[in-house]
Amino acid sequence: MNARARRSPGPLLAAVLAAAPVYAAAAAEPSFVLEDLKGDDHGTGALIYPNRDDMQKGDLDLVSFEAEERGDGIWFTVEMGQPIRDPRGRVTELGQTPIERLARHGFYTFNVDVYVDTDRIAGAGETEAVPGRGVTVDRTYAWEKAIVLTPRPDIARTMLQIDFDQQYEAELRAEKGRTSKEDLAAVAGRSEQRVSDLYFFPDRIRVLGRRIEFMVPKEFLGGAPAPTWAYTVIVTGADLEQTGRPGQITPRRPTMMTMPVARGVRWSQWGIRGDVDEGMPPVVDLLSSDPNVQPTVLADFDTVAGRLAAVPGIPLDGKPAVAASGQPLTMEQAARIDEAAGAGAAPAPGPASAEKRTVPARLRTLNQLLDDGLITQAEFDELRRKILAEL
Repeated sequence: MNARARRSPGPLLAAVLAAAPVYAAAAAEPSFVLEDLKGDDHGTGALIYPNRDDMQKGDLDLVSFEAEERGDGIWFTVEMGQPIRDPRGRVTELGQTPIERLARHGFYTFNVDVYVDTDRIAGAGETEAVPGRGVTVDRTYAWEKAIVLTPRPDIARTMLQIDFDQQYEAELRAEKGRTSKEDLAAVAGRSEQRVSDLYFFPDRIRVLGRRIEFMVPKEFLGGAPAPTWAYTVIVTGADLEQTGRPGQITPRRPTMMTMPVARGVRWSQWGIRGDVDEGMPPVVDLLSSDPNVQPTVLADFDTVAGRLAAVPGIPLDGKPAVAASGQPLTMEQAARIDEAAGAGAAPAPGPASAEKRTVPARLRTLNQLLDDGLITQAEFDELRRKILAEL
């Protein structure tokens, strides 16, 4: 008999599993079930559903997220607040193309991203979310694997690889001044490998009423889900026609078919009132049982400083992340790391606070964090690269 994990109240906690040996047994029931608040498919509370008949309140409302180990892999299931819209019989806004030709897996109105933190070491892993989501993952839940459920997985994977191509080529050009044919081939290989190692785009998908199941190979995850893992889950609206809209043929950065935000009530965008900041992330719902987490987290961004809202994850065992030293990470230690990374809130004016934000001071703090065992060498290298890039 499998243990069934449900979250206890609290902004960042999940339910405690009964016992690891029971958890690892053959899956006749879900390995775990994490429940979300119902009726919170509005981001911070400000997002307004598009003015169309196939996207109504509740359609993108995340209700629960679960996993089950089967013979062919790990099957994850997302349950929504309303029956999932079938693309059959619908046509696109541009060109009146049957949507089922584009979205061939039985759904078309949403994307669900699942970021899996398998080591629970704060900062050891990735924090960047898929382009276009307008958020990052809280560094306490830095992830090792990302699962991107989207109506057009092949196109989304290609778009992500192109994004990495552009990033790596820009880095190489800045270093060498130019790129060769061999350089570009190496860049393409590096991008393809990164996407293969870190991201999975499910194409084995089943839609059953309000539930959508998708298979992820156990090999990609590195094993069956363990009770020590944590999950960050976000829902965004899907824009299948994004690549055909003005400015999206060769965008500055692909937004991975994420439905954007704009003032007013629109057909192909999430609406917001005139008194709401247009930098609002287009995340409709995120996995959390605490009613205060979603609105607080998604409203905590600074477009001038370039700081995105940082979405927390849910640890199945309810335990906090540890530092690179293996010891629990305190709030004070986390604040020091954020200060070095430049991820904290903008400081109050004054010479003392300004000194804390200078590049040399942040590098000194970074070195001390490594010496204290609070960050890994890989995290040190990545943070140092980002800090030096500001020069």
